[in-house]
This record gives sequence, structure tokens and C-alpha cells, in this order.
Amino acid sequence: MTLEEKIINMLEEKQISYETFEHTSVYTNPAMAEALGVSEAETVKSLVLMTKEGNMIVLVLPGNKKVDWKRAAAAAKTKKVTFAKPEAVSQAVGCEVGCVPPFGHLTSLPIYMDPDLTKKNFVYFNPGVHDKSFKVKAWDLKKLCSPCLV
Repeated sequence: MTLEEKIINMLEEKQISYETFEHTSVYTNPAMAEALGVSEAETVKSLVLMTKEGNMIVLVLPGNKKVDWKRAAAAAKTKKVTFAKPEAVSQAVGCEVGCVPPFGHLTSLPIYMDPDLTKKNFVYFNPGVHDKSFKVKAWDLKKLCSPCLV
């Protein structure tokens, strides 16, 4: 089962409505927003980070925000976080960097989410592929991720 299929199953299992949008391959949130005709703040940026202790976490932000490294480290109760290596991301998540979904990863990873995402009506994320985006209600995204809000 592909990561995309796993996410679809999760959405359907929890009876969460979603829309699928096919578009040219995108590798950044600005490109995704442009392809979808939405604001960058409505896109979801899912970043896989590595703690100083070697644990992976996922930081989920609105597409227009940058990482607050100190805040991310504090939330993860560590001194420092950095980007995880692309090979490690692929192995843990099931897709390459640039299309990491905010949930449904191959391994169980702690999710930390910016609460600004929950203030939107809808948000868009890549389901593990560069040429598709899923649209869900922001509140449903929070339910799916079960995140720690930071």
C-alpha cells in the first residue's frame, strides 16, 4: 500500500471528507499555493526534524511560516533540532522530502503543530506525492494528527 493509499484509508475510516487536486509536480509551498490558486498560509508544511538525541519529530506549519528552531526544540524537550537527512525521512515517512504529509507516516512520529493552522477553514497538503494535494477542514487535520500544539 502506498503512503497516499494509507492516507486515503485513514480519511475514509474516520469519515473525513476531502478533495483531491492533481497538478504539476511541486516541491515548495509557494509553488503548491500557486498551482492550487490558494494562499501559501492555507498550505501545510510538514518538516521532519531530528532532535539532539537522535529522535525524529514532525513539525507541521502553515506554508508561509518558517521554523522557529528554539521553539521547536523546546516543544520536543531537547536542546537542538535540525532537519533530518533525506534518506532517513524517506525511510521513516515513506516519501521523499518536499511532499511529506502531516500524518500517516510509515513509523509513528510525534507531531508538533502550529495552532494557526487550526484557524483556517481548509488546508491543503501533499499525500506523499508531488503532483497531488488533498484539501481537508483544518479542524479535521488536527483530529488526524493528534498533535502537540506549539
